[in-house]
Amino acid sequence: MSESASRKSALILSTKAELARELREVLESEGWRTIVVNSLGPARKLIQREDVGLVVMDPNELSGSLEQFANALHDADSPVPLVAVAGANGLQPTSILGIEPDAILDLPVEPAQFRRTLDTVLQRSRSDVEDEILGRSDAIREIRETIAQISAVPVNVLITGETGTGKTYIAQGIHKTSTRSAGPFLTLNCGAIPETLLESELFGHEKGAFTDAGSRRQGIFEAAHGGTVFLDEIGEMSPSAQVRLLHVLESREVTRLGSTKPIKVDVRLIAATNLDLQRAVRDKQFRSDLFYRLKVVEIRVPSLRQRQEDIALLVDRFIQDYALEHNVPPVRIAPEGMERLKRHQWPGNIRELKNLIERLMVLSPERDVSSDSVQAILRDLSGGDGNDGSVEEPSNLPVWLGKSPEESYRDLLYWAVLEVARDVKELKSMLAGQRSDLQSLPAFNSSFSAVGDTDAEFSETDENLVDPSRGEPKSGIEGIKPLEEVEREAIARALVATGGHRKKAAKLLRMPERTLYRKIRQFDL
Repeated sequence: MSESASRKSALILSTKAELARELREVLESEGWRTIVVNSLGPARKLIQREDVGLVVMDPNELSGSLEQFANALHDADSPVPLVAVAGANGLQPTSILGIEPDAILDLPVEPAQFRRTLDTVLQRSRSDVEDEILGRSDAIREIRETIAQISAVPVNVLITGETGTGKTYIAQGIHKTSTRSAGPFLTLNCGAIPETLLESELFGHEKGAFTDAGSRRQGIFEAAHGGTVFLDEIGEMSPSAQVRLLHVLESREVTRLGSTKPIKVDVRLIAATNLDLQRAVRDKQFRSDLFYRLKVVEIRVPSLRQRQEDIALLVDRFIQDYALEHNVPPVRIAPEGMERLKRHQWPGNIRELKNLIERLMVLSPERDVSSDSVQAILRDLSGGDGNDGSVEEPSNLPVWLGKSPEESYRDLLYWAVLEVARDVKELKSMLAGQRSDLQSLPAFNSSFSAVGDTDAEFSETDENLVDPSRGEPKSGIEGIKPLEEVEREAIARALVATGGHRKKAAKLLRMPERTLYRKIRQFDL
């Protein structure tokens, strides 16, 4: 079966050749594959056998059974939108068909009016999108409005937002409401495919193009001809693939690896990323020309903590879905538990919420879920204290939300090293500035003179320092203590001097409070 045959068709029913031609021109300009018939019998069989996604008909002078045709429309696997052409004799299409069309097209056919009519019949698909992109928040309503605005215009779209916010659902919604909904919707995660294979997945390859290319293979752009390509994690794309993708967007053609023959493609591109592409452009990690090609329309998906009013709606939907999927009774979350969910920070966004609801559905022994049960699972998932359903995060954690995970990890290591260096420096400063009542540590040099209250000098072979039988320093030499013991003693004395006031003790020791707290736990003080 050819690529075009695998796509849904628009069926035109008319006995008037000129009218059929006008309708066909508009439909094909909008990306539809068209079939023209002049009687109801063949039309009914096509609906039963073909993948018909739209019917446009002039009900006047058609031969055949209208009742059987109407039954075929109702019995189709999925609802088939119907556009009826108003009769010149004044008869209403509803009175002829016995069914209500989704829209009525006036004569003579005006292309602009016909395109608006097509938008009208796609409202059924848009209602599906509203069912999938749940939410009452202003941000979600704005997203749905944007999707409705761009549904009939095949512009490139860039979807941005944190991980787990549902960017894939947005892309699917754009495709379903577009005039390309009859075509394929193919997805490729650019971050999940090795760089050496990414270009082959995108553009295809010829047999023998590289070592493992045992046969010719279509790329995703060829396979999605007439439909939509969704490239997730576009920010992870290699520089060479970026160059070739830019060429595809500009020329509307691809060239398989190992070939010099360009192939025309007709696709709409939707890209998504959780990275700051503008920053990547400034850092020369992403091409600016490709960035502006992708960002014809940008849809920013809010994080779940920015749309708390939608959480209850999402929870109800996930409970219903998992009740059907796992064949278990739905749970009921107490109002206090719902408030805890709303206060949670949701670093994993909708994906994290779905995980939590699934665990509640499977693991809760009772169908009435208390606030404490919600708190326990939140604590288990996040590692926080669960008091308010939020994750306890250090206030000085060096995180830049616009960075990639690798960059953030390097920053964490860098700051950890700085923290250790600060602790060492503070320890040295503390030991150098000990109060007179603390015995100083001996410093060893070539003559091995003890620095402290004694002026005695020792040689390296002094019997007080060296074990004659082994030639090694003795342990437990009077006046010399392990550094850890000295540090423990200094902290203990500071706590005694301040009456256990840790903040004052830290100031007395010239030590950060966090470091002091860690040392107190370490020495069990």
